[in-house]
Amino acid sequence: MNRRRISSRRAFTWIELIVVIIVLAFLLALVPCSCNSDRGIARRIVCNNNLKLIGLALHNYGMAKKAFPPGVVCSPASMTAAQADPWADAQLATKGASGTSWLLATLPFLEGGASAKRWDYNCSVTGGGNAAVASMDCKGLYCPTRRNALRAGDNAMLLSSTWTGGGTDYGGCAGRHAAFTLETGYNLCDATMYYEPNFFPKPFKGKEDDTPQKRWGIFGRVNVSTAWKDVRDGLSNTIMTGELQRITDITPGSKDGWAVGGPATLFTTGAMFRRSGTKVNYATPSNGGSLMNNGFFGSPGSEHSNGANFGIADGSVRYFSTSMDPNVFAELGSMADRTPIPLEGLDY
Repeated sequence: MNRRRISSRRAFTWIELIVVIIVLAFLLALVPCSCNSDRGIARRIVCNNNLKLIGLALHNYGMAKKAFPPGVVCSPASMTAAQADPWADAQLATKGASGTSWLLATLPFLEGGASAKRWDYNCSVTGGGNAAVASMDCKGLYCPTRRNALRAGDNAMLLSSTWTGGGTDYGGCAGRHAAFTLETGYNLCDATMYYEPNFFPKPFKGKEDDTPQKRWGIFGRVNVSTAWKDVRDGLSNTIMTGELQRITDITPGSKDGWAVGGPATLFTTGAMFRRSGTKVNYATPSNGGSLMNNGFFGSPGSEHSNGANFGIADGSVRYFSTSMDPNVFAELGSMADRTPIPLEGLDY
C-alpha cells in the first residue's frame, strides 16, 4: 500500500504532462528560427567575402596599372556632352563599340581570368563572340541572400532575354550625383547633373557649394581611370563597391550583366527616393526617402536585413544600415569633396 502511494506521487499529473508538452513544442518551434538566422548570417558573410575578393582584385589591378579601371568604356557614337549610353553601345555591331564595365577590366584578377582571355576588346559586349562570354556566370558575383544564379524573370534585365547567366549583384560607386536618368534607365550622366528636388548633403546646402569635382566617385567617369592620388578623401573614407538593387516590377527597372557598363554595374549614393507601389518618387528623409533599398534602380541595396554590404577603397568591407545618416552615406560615395568621414562606429 505504501509502495503504491510513493509510486503515485512520482508520476506526472495530466496538467504537468500538458505543461511539458507545451514547453517542448515551444523549444522545437525555436529551432527553425535559429537555423534560419544562422543561414542568414552565413549568407551575409559569404557576400562580405565576395566584396573583399573584388576589392583585392581591384587593388591588384591598381598596382599593375597605377590606377583603378574606368567605370565605363564607351565609344564616341554613344556619347554626348554630358551623357553616355553604354547599354546601347554594348549592343552595337560596329567595330570600336564597347559599352563595357569596370568588372570586365578586373576579371583577369578574379577567378574569371580564363573568360577574360576569350574577350575581343575590338568589339562591343555583344559583338565578335563576346556575348558567349558575357552570358556566363562568374564565381563570386552573386549574393547568396538573393540568388546563386539567375532567377525566373531575371533575364529580362539583361542585354538579351535569351541569356541564362552573366548577372551580378555587385557594382562600383559612380559618386553622389544624379548618375542615371530616371526617365530612360539607360543613360549615365556626368557629375554636373543633380536630381530635383535637390539632395545636397551637409555641408553642401545648395548647388553653388557642391561642384561637380566634389561629386565624383571612383567609377563615375567614362573612359577615365581614377588614380590613387585622385581619392583625396582617403581610401579608408571612400566607398568603392557595393551591392546593387535588382528591380523588375518598376519601370524603368534594373539593368544587369557583369560585362555591361552603366546602371548594370554602377550605383550612386546621392539619389533620394521612396518606393510607392510600382513607382518611385523623389523624397526626403522626413517622408520616407532613402539613399539605398529605395526602389530606384540607380541606388544600392540588398536583400539582407535593413542594409547592405559595401567595399571601401582600402579593401575593407562594411555593412551600412538603411537608417544611417544620409548625409554621411552620400559623402562616402564621393572621393574628393574634402569632407572625409571616419567610419568607426558606422557599422550596422
